[in-house]
Amino acid sequence: MPIRKPLRLALALALAAGVVTPSALLALSAPGEPLRDAAAKRAPVAFKAAHLAPSAALRLQPLAAERLAALQRHNAATGGKRLQIGISRGVVDEAEIALPPAFSWIPVSGGHVLRLDIVSPGAAALRSALDVAALPDGTELRVASSAGGPVEWADLAAMRAGADGNGLYWTPVTAGETQRFELFVPGAAPRAHAALQRVSHFVTSPFQPLDLGKALGTSGTCNIDVACRTGALGPAFVNAKNAVARMVFEDGGAFTCTGTLLNDSTPATQVPYLFSAAHCFDTQAVASTLVTFWGYESPSCGQRSAGANTQVTGGADLLFATLTSDASFMRLRATPAAGAFLAGWNSATLSPSTPVIAIHHPRGDNKKVSEGSHSGFQGGVAIGGQALTSTARASWTTGTTEPGSSGSGLFTLAGGEYQLRGGLAGGSASCANSGQSEAAGNVDFYSRFDQVFASLQPWLGAPTAGPTRDYTGAWFVPAESGWGLTVFNFPGQLFALFFVYDSQGRPTWYRLQGAWTGADIVSADLERATGPAWSSSFNPNAVSFSRVGSGTMTFTSATSATLTFTDGTVNRTVTLQKL
Repeated sequence: MPIRKPLRLALALALAAGVVTPSALLALSAPGEPLRDAAAKRAPVAFKAAHLAPSAALRLQPLAAERLAALQRHNAATGGKRLQIGISRGVVDEAEIALPPAFSWIPVSGGHVLRLDIVSPGAAALRSALDVAALPDGTELRVASSAGGPVEWADLAAMRAGADGNGLYWTPVTAGETQRFELFVPGAAPRAHAALQRVSHFVTSPFQPLDLGKALGTSGTCNIDVACRTGALGPAFVNAKNAVARMVFEDGGAFTCTGTLLNDSTPATQVPYLFSAAHCFDTQAVASTLVTFWGYESPSCGQRSAGANTQVTGGADLLFATLTSDASFMRLRATPAAGAFLAGWNSATLSPSTPVIAIHHPRGDNKKVSEGSHSGFQGGVAIGGQALTSTARASWTTGTTEPGSSGSGLFTLAGGEYQLRGGLAGGSASCANSGQSEAAGNVDFYSRFDQVFASLQPWLGAPTAGPTRDYTGAWFVPAESGWGLTVFNFPGQLFALFFVYDSQGRPTWYRLQGAWTGADIVSADLERATGPAWSSSFNPNAVSFSRVGSGTMTFTSATSATLTFTDGTVNRTVTLQKL
């Protein structure tokens, strides 16, 4: 059928059907809730051969000052708010003395262990990477800071699952310049050394914010500890801040961003989904190296300490990432620490002048909060050379954001709780312009949760019935040029209108109208329209509809759908595209 018929006829028939006002996408939301099954407090792990001294020391050369200067230049030049906090170093190339052909393995019950002290002089913290491909089944890894602290443990299955794109497993982060490394293999000692490949030399420690001043500078003085606002903003804010984690990952160096734990819409389930920014990382290889830090905040207002600060290892499964919207969404492989909260979210489009808050880790510092308002949307914003399709703008009356804040959530208050509405892409906001106008540079840009929600819906949950997008518009059948229909999204229902030619070549109007019967699905009666001849005094009340069959319209994306219908004599299934 021709689809370029006068739209007023379609609207008139819609009015005749008793439908009044078109509606946008049904806004969906989910409430937040405390994490019920937090990571169980495990028994302390001990080294297998703790009574033995390390069999060797793998000491790297002092880090050249130019390497640190290059990191600082990189952070200053990117313009984004992902922050590099560590430098990747090759074990073979940068060892202080040539590595021996093989390390000394120590016999223990059931196998052999290799105990090393890995030293990168001047490092605030370390991670090391080993090639897991040749390790035998039953291999176990234990690492800890030589200065003390918990021993972190991983078996071979966890190491294989957490390997990056180069087949390297990155250990948990340990504090200080020396990491005590113990590798256990069952049976005979390997002939080669431990397949250690790289060391990540942190210039700032994820464990102690005071170290920030050494190389990266502390976060700006206008930043506000979350502990300073819990009284004024109340329990809803406490819940929201407990959903926020500091992210540390390896991508040719160590980087930090901020992520927000999200709830799904199924009451019986609690999956550790994390929302962040695609410019932090958008590949599974990097996601596998992710560690998160929980409770990384000042215990009281203005106190310079890191609080509980629990490291959770294991990486993440990257489920969705797109640079054009700068949103990323992943499932943590390990359960977050006790006290974490699964934040609520809302897929409705933000209205201008809506009050907003941001909760983030500027420069990897203790958790901070910024308060301001959303001023509208803007497309074409460039982040890391990538132009974003559309972003939500925010300006701050108190606080700001900085490198390290990337990916942090933008929240609005509704129904007594803070709901996530997007993640930080970048911007020019700083302490120098906090509280000023956007013209003065006080503006940040956020991904739009309303625009990416359709892609996240398979994991966060769909409504039992309803649209996930606004499908209003003209749809056509590519295989049959000139054949199509007009669709309107109305509150709680779909109205679709098309006509076919009968055996005498006369156009016959059909409508498919009904309530949503599933997520993006409507099944309803197919009805034929009859009425008086068209004129300037057309009366919609004179139009009548009679049932001739049934139809089902299923939307499979924003621009594709299928229509199946029968009018009693003809049965058709067609594939549609939106103009």
